[in-house]
This record gives sequence, C-alpha cells and structure tokens, in this order.
Amino acid sequence: MPLDLKGEWTDADLAKLIGSVKDDRDWRLEISTDGIASLQDKTANPTGADYDETLHGFFETWMQGTDFVGPGAAGDKDLVGKVAKALRDNYPTLKKDKFIYVSL
Repeated sequence: MPLDLKGEWTDADLAKLIGSVKDDRDWRLEISTDGIASLQDKTANPTGADYDETLHGFFETWMQGTDFVGPGAAGDKDLVGKVAKALRDNYPTLKKDKFIYVSL
C-alpha cells in the first residue's frame, strides 16, 4: 500500500503503510522520483548504488525483528511521527542527500 506524497496525507496514512507488512524480513522505506513512498523487501531484493540513484530518497534498511514495521510499529506514535516528519522534510526537496537518516 504505497503512500502518495504529492497529495494530502496524514500520520495515520503512514501508520497504515508501516502496518501493512510483517516484521519477518528486512524492509526499507523508499521514495520514488514521482513521490510515492513504499516499503520494499530488501531480504529478497537487495539493492546497490545504481538502484538507489533511481530513487528520490530512501531510509536505512529496517532489519527483521527490529519492530520498525508491522502492527506494533504502526501503533507507535513517536516512531510514526519521526518518520512522517522526515518524509515531509525531504519531499519534494531533499534536505541533504538521497539517504534520509532518522534518529529513532
């Protein structure tokens, strides 16, 4: 369930995205060049610098079992709020570079 950053969206919408997957593999939140934020399975689909260059931006990989995705993470208002702020701060204009770091 992707999140369109070009339109109106809320922290609740982001929580739905975060809660839409299970914390049973490695995930990364990525922003496409057309403003779509989505979670990508990095366990089965690792990426490299060439792939990363095709994106608007991306977060660190959230390793399996770290509770950054899934229903528990979706209910963590602090986590969702920090990720939402980072998305708003970095789309449509990146603050720094494509790697978006959030101190969680």
